[in-house]
Amino acid sequence: MADYRDVYPGLRAAGASVAAVSVDAPEKSEVVRRGLGLPFPILSDTERRVVREWGILNAREKGGIAKPAVFILAPGRFVRFVSVDEVESRVPAAEILRRVSQQDAGASARRKMIFPSPATWFRAVRNMIRMGIVQKKG
Repeated sequence: MADYRDVYPGLRAAGASVAAVSVDAPEKSEVVRRGLGLPFPILSDTERRVVREWGILNAREKGGIAKPAVFILAPGRFVRFVSVDEVESRVPAAEILRRVSQQDAGASARRKMIFPSPATWFRAVRNMIRMGIVQKKG
């Protein structure tokens, strides 16, 4: 989140608003916000409703936390860009600033190539065995 603090003036100059969402209690989020010197709010989702609805709940970690994610909404509230990332690899804040500042909504984001770990492959195979492989018909 500190990266967003550093590009915040550019985001605001581009007309963007910034808010973070955390599953932590408001008091804990405020301590983090002040400690990092963040000029934007951290919204509290202690019931995990928003992170579930947005598909960014990481239920396996610490009782359920949000995955690192960025949503860029355009005027009219339609989603212009989504990046759901991993802790070890994210779309940098400078890239988000570039996307917000540009007029071409179709440009692709610069990302690092990530290869799934053996544990991720194992979980995927295990889930396919447990739940079967579901394909759309027709």
